[in-house]
Amino acid sequence: MPLTLEYKVCEKNDNKSLGDFLKQQDLSKKAVIALKHRGGEICVNTVERTTRFILHVGDVITVTFPDEPVSNSLLPIPMAINVVYEDAFLLVVEKKEGMPVIPTGDHRTSLANGILAYYEQIGLKSTVHFVSRLDKDTSGLLVVAKYRHIHHLMTADIKAITRKYYALVSGILKDSGCVDAPIYKPSVTGVKRVVHPSGQRAITHYEVVQQFEGRTLVSCTLETGRTHQIRVHMAYIGHPMLKDPLYGDGIEGDMQLLHSYFLEFIHPITGERLSFKTEVPNRFKIGDD
Repeated sequence: MPLTLEYKVCEKNDNKSLGDFLKQQDLSKKAVIALKHRGGEICVNTVERTTRFILHVGDVITVTFPDEPVSNSLLPIPMAINVVYEDAFLLVVEKKEGMPVIPTGDHRTSLANGILAYYEQIGLKSTVHFVSRLDKDTSGLLVVAKYRHIHHLMTADIKAITRKYYALVSGILKDSGCVDAPIYKPSVTGVKRVVHPSGQRAITHYEVVQQFEGRTLVSCTLETGRTHQIRVHMAYIGHPMLKDPLYGDGIEGDMQLLHSYFLEFIHPITGERLSFKTEVPNRFKIGDD
């Protein structure tokens, strides 16, 4: 079932060209040409038209995208997936800790494999488009676009997606605050990041949720989306996450205590504001002394 979007021409778009109208819907001329060359279709009142066609009030535009190419390298692997929300355009799922989002050399089974198997169950032929990703050991909510165009609409302004995380950090944080410090990857082959002037700007807002003996549960809101951002920033201010083997006191095999608990965004098609929230995972209860 290919993606089909329908638009109705209102008064403000009367006498506008089809090409200009589609550009308003974030479909560039290049995208329209590519769409049609791959087997898509653009119709006005059920008749296929060129981008020069002049629209009038009440016209109904139907854009049918071609079938999505399915990767031969990503195999469907049935598994239990916690689907928090689903519609014709996207999924919101809750990922377990320890599950990589995409396959790696060390982990051939991933959430992407499970979602592809889920797609097969519901009769959807598509690849897996993650709007944002989580580290293997980070649990929580993430958004999956069912189609490339939906992914494009949602990632055009990634700041429009509000993301909040629970992090259990070492030491006592008494005040909430903001870390505005650039993050840099010093090694091409390594995975560790550092705060360095040569890096990309990264902003993390943190709020104290609860204090325990020698540790603090904080809520972190990302203004940017750099790799390992919360882990790097918490370590930078002297409060690394507990059990973090890369930036804290953890050892290999530990899972840092980070959970994506809140997502909010404007639906790219309906315009509805959607919010999702989960509770503090049980594995964080090591702080409940």
